[in-house]
Amino acid sequence: MNTEPKKKPAWVKFINWISEISGYLGGISIFLATLIIVYQVFVRFVLGKPTIWQTELSVYLLMFATFIGASYGLKHGSHVGVDVIVEKLSPRGKSAIRIVTSFLSILLTIVLSWKAWALWWHVTEQGWTSSSLWAPPLTFPYFILPLGMTLLSLQFLAILYEEASHFKNNGASS
Repeated sequence: MNTEPKKKPAWVKFINWISEISGYLGGISIFLATLIIVYQVFVRFVLGKPTIWQTELSVYLLMFATFIGASYGLKHGSHVGVDVIVEKLSPRGKSAIRIVTSFLSILLTIVLSWKAWALWWHVTEQGWTSSSLWAPPLTFPYFILPLGMTLLSLQFLAILYEEASHFKNNGASS
């Protein structure tokens, strides 16, 4: 019997690579939001000048970090989870639980993606802008949720494949 681990297909490697990149982009957006907030504090309280764009852009950057970086967190198992019972299961049992939870999660993220893409398209077609003085087009911030949920769906798909492989391999060795 061949006990070598099966190589991951190219599409799984690609999804994992995209998730890795999304994490770094999320980190960069947190860094930029921090710089913008420091700038805002300096301009407002040291120079005494009003600001119109910094708060809104910082919020958009933090939204980006949250939703786009979510697939990175999922890939690395960094999401909050309650695993007291799961940790007591056999490797095959753990894989089975991860398959079920990943399947249910991918259903949720696909529905969220679908609805969010529809909303983004509506906002883009209608040309909505923010009600602030800065008034940026809302197509950009509304793009964050559907893109993030799509990336999360793809990462769940990669996890489903990997866990199904583990489940199959652990069943063969039992």
